[in-house]
Amino acid sequence: MSEVARRGLVKTAGLIVVSTIFISTFSIFGTSSYQKVFGEDTLPENSLIGSVSVSGLQPAEAKAKIESEMETWKTTQLLSLQHDSENIKLPGELWNFQVNETVETMTASNTEEVPLLVTIDTEVLAELTAELGVNPELFSLPLLSEVLSGYAATLERDEIPIDLANYYAKSDSMEQLAESKVKGTSDLILVPKVVDTIKNVTIEPEQTFSLQELLREANVTDKATDSLNLFPSAILEILLYTNFELIERHTSLDLPVYGEPGLNGVINMTNQDFKFYNPNQSSYNLEFKWEKDSIVVTLVGPSFPLTYQPIVNKEKLDPDTIIQYSEAFSGNEKAIIQEGTDGYLITTFRETIDQDQRVINKEKLFEDFYSPIHRIEKKAYPEPPSDPITTDEDGNPVSETDSEGTDESQTDGNGSSNDGSSTNSSQTDATTGGKDSEDSDKNSEGSKENEEQTGEGNDEVIKGLEYQKEGE
Repeated sequence: MSEVARRGLVKTAGLIVVSTIFISTFSIFGTSSYQKVFGEDTLPENSLIGSVSVSGLQPAEAKAKIESEMETWKTTQLLSLQHDSENIKLPGELWNFQVNETVETMTASNTEEVPLLVTIDTEVLAELTAELGVNPELFSLPLLSEVLSGYAATLERDEIPIDLANYYAKSDSMEQLAESKVKGTSDLILVPKVVDTIKNVTIEPEQTFSLQELLREANVTDKATDSLNLFPSAILEILLYTNFELIERHTSLDLPVYGEPGLNGVINMTNQDFKFYNPNQSSYNLEFKWEKDSIVVTLVGPSFPLTYQPIVNKEKLDPDTIIQYSEAFSGNEKAIIQEGTDGYLITTFRETIDQDQRVINKEKLFEDFYSPIHRIEKKAYPEPPSDPITTDEDGNPVSETDSEGTDESQTDGNGSSNDGSSTNSSQTDATTGGKDSEDSDKNSEGSKENEEQTGEGNDEVIKGLEYQKEGE
């Protein structure tokens, strides 16, 4: 069998083997592969909805599992309402679980953990509290609903008697609930003057507070400076320790000058306000003071039945390095045009904690992104890669001519020279040499024409390197 026929047979046999392996593999794993490509996406690994693991499940499977856990919890939960000496076990129909919306939220956000969305039947809850003799005019049903929703969102299994005495909305006791202090500079003039004008403000029950309106009452004009950002930053820190609802907040593109990242705000008197809503049936006071170089804000009012605290997660983003090449540099010369600085992705949450120090809710309030500033270096153009040097066994360089001569002078087994092969090789080289020469001349002429048309013959892009030309 000739060498050519033998090689063809080997290739054919190899093709048959590869095809057989492919068909066998696809018949085994084809179903799962098809589902991954064309079927429903699975939820992320380590995914949690409330306290239920849905890791790696498809949305339909996750919904079925949540619904099963939910139905079981409704019949086995041990939550009850307690008032004076009476106690009522809470019925399962009090809660309405939004399973579809919860799974859709996780699928859309592609996050590993989302709360189980649940609402309270307020009519049923009002009937239960009335049965226990609670005065509806003094009682905060929304606060109680918030707590019960939090227990259901985590499918709480402990036995918890909920004392309704903690949910009376109105109280005569006024106490200091929270205080914030944001540093400015001692040479500020406007902010101390505004603080002295405002002194304190009352947040009425179920009222929306606007910082712009407050500052206008203090005769702040539209030409005010950035130092006014001290006000929203200080108020926001207070807000995170309450159940007040944040309506409008703005931030800057760069890291804040006043206030900590994730705890700061920005305001101007034209189109950036700072607003929040008081959902309670009690009034609260904000008191303002200026101490040397800082603004101090204090919240005074009736205590909250629940405890609130902020959680700030900060993720550092490293800057990249941008290289600019310049003909003005040579060798290892370089210059730093701009130093890089870190960026940050900051997420602020507010936790709600009950009287037994259980976290019953974790609310994501906002997310701030501060882009990193990339480092910029300017240096000389890189040298083009050189051809590798061929060496012999002793490490001596071997020229291309010597290598070709060695190949052509090989002999057969009888010691005679392969003259026929050499002759054929020489004839072939002679025949193709002219063609190669003509093609080379044509390519050279075409290359020169392209250089004349574009003017970029000397700006060759070296493969594997990306650079920015000076001036671009």
